[in-house]
Amino acid sequence: MEIRGMKLLSTLSLGEGMAGGEGLATHVGARGRRSLFVASEQAPYDFVVADVSDPTAPEVVYRHDLVGPHVRSNNLAIHEDLLAVTRQAKEMGASPAGVEFFDISTPSQPRSVGFFDASGGNSIGTHFVWLDGAGFAYLATQDSDYAARDPRDQFMMKIIDVSDPSRAHEVGRWWTPGTQRSDDEPAPVRPHQRLASARGESLTSEQVAARRVDHGGVASWDFGIRVHNVCVLPERPDRAYVASTSGGAFIFDIADRSTPRVVGELQYGATLPGAAHTFVPLGASGFGLLSDETLEEGAADFPQNVWVVDMRLEDRPQIVGSLEMPWPDSVPSEGRFGAHNLHEYPLGQGAWRDFNVAAGAFFGLGVGVYDVSTPLRPREIGRFVPGVDSEGPSRGQLNDVFLDDRAILYTIDRKSDTCFILELDGATN
Repeated sequence: MEIRGMKLLSTLSLGEGMAGGEGLATHVGARGRRSLFVASEQAPYDFVVADVSDPTAPEVVYRHDLVGPHVRSNNLAIHEDLLAVTRQAKEMGASPAGVEFFDISTPSQPRSVGFFDASGGNSIGTHFVWLDGAGFAYLATQDSDYAARDPRDQFMMKIIDVSDPSRAHEVGRWWTPGTQRSDDEPAPVRPHQRLASARGESLTSEQVAARRVDHGGVASWDFGIRVHNVCVLPERPDRAYVASTSGGAFIFDIADRSTPRVVGELQYGATLPGAAHTFVPLGASGFGLLSDETLEEGAADFPQNVWVVDMRLEDRPQIVGSLEMPWPDSVPSEGRFGAHNLHEYPLGQGAWRDFNVAAGAFFGLGVGVYDVSTPLRPREIGRFVPGVDSEGPSRGQLNDVFLDDRAILYTIDRKSDTCFILELDGATN
C-alpha cells in the first residue's frame, strides 16, 4: 500500500459479488447521521447503503438487489432525501432501462417512488444521472427514439423534471448534430479523420469504423461521440458542463432547459486519445477539470489524463495543464491505469464543496487529491494506492471517489466489494 497526505480509517466489505460502480454519494440525516450509497457494476446488487457516521467503524445497513443479470445500475445521485439510480440494460430494447427514484428519508429503508422509462427500440437505457437540487435531473441516456448512425455514439443528454418523481418527464434533450439517422446535418468529424487530416492522409471506411487506427506511429482512438457526464452546480445554475467521450467537452446555456444551447466546445487535439468522462467547473474561478477515462488494459490508450481547462473565455475553452499522475516505471498488462472519475462537488449530499481541493480515482494508479487553488499550478497533496507492490488487478482498480464535508474520502474497487475510507491530513472545508 502507498499512502501519503491522508490516513486509512477503515476498509468495508460491501457484500460478496459487489463491484463498485461509478456512483458514490452520502446522505446526511437526523442528528448528523451519515449514510454512504454505492452503485454496483453488476448483479446481484443494485446499490448498497452503509452507515458511515463513524468512519472508523462503518456498517452495511441495506442492500438493494437488481432484477436480474441483464441490467446494471452503474450510477446514482442524491439530493437531500431523493435518490436516483440508473438502469442500463445489456441488450437493446430490454427493460427495465431508465432511472428509478427512491425516498431515502430512512436510508436503511429506501422506498421506490417513481421510474423514468428509457427502454424500447435500440435503447440500452441510462448510464449517468445528475440531480441539480432545483427539481431537474440530467441524464446520459438513450430511449426508444434514439437511433445513432454509428453504434459507438451511444448516449445523448436528456433533461427531465423530477419535482414529482412519480411523474418524471422529459423537458429537453441534446446530442451532437449529425450522429442520429434522422439528422439533416452531416456526420461529425471523427477522431481518426481529424488525425488523418492533420497528416494529409485519407482513410478507408473500415479504418473510420475502427476503435484504433495508427498513423505513422501515432495512435488514434474512437470511443464514441457520446455524452457521459453532466454537471450543473448552484454557482452557475444556468450552465451545464458536459463530457462527451471522443466528442470532447461542452458548456451549455440551460436557462431554457427545453432548448440546451452550446456556448463553448472543447475538442481534443489530433494526437490526444481523448475520452472525456467528467467535466467539472472549479466554482467561479473560470477554470475546470476534465477527466478522461482510460478504457484499455495496460494503459494502451496512454495518456488519458485529468486536464486543467481555462474557461475564462467561455466560448473558447482550452486545455492549459494537467494533474500529476503517478505513472510507474512499468504498467502491468492487466487492469486499467489512468484517469477516470472526479469528485463533482454536488449540492445536498454533505459533499466537500471547497473548489480549492480536487480528488480523482484513477484505477490502478489509486486516488489522488490536489491543491487547485491556483489552477495553472495544481499540486498533489495526497495519494492512496492499495496493493501497490502487487501485479495485475490486485493492485486495485479504484473506480470512483467521493469527498465529504468532514474531509472523509470514500473510494471503491470495480474488481471487488471493497470500499476504502480515508481522512485527508489537515483539510477543512
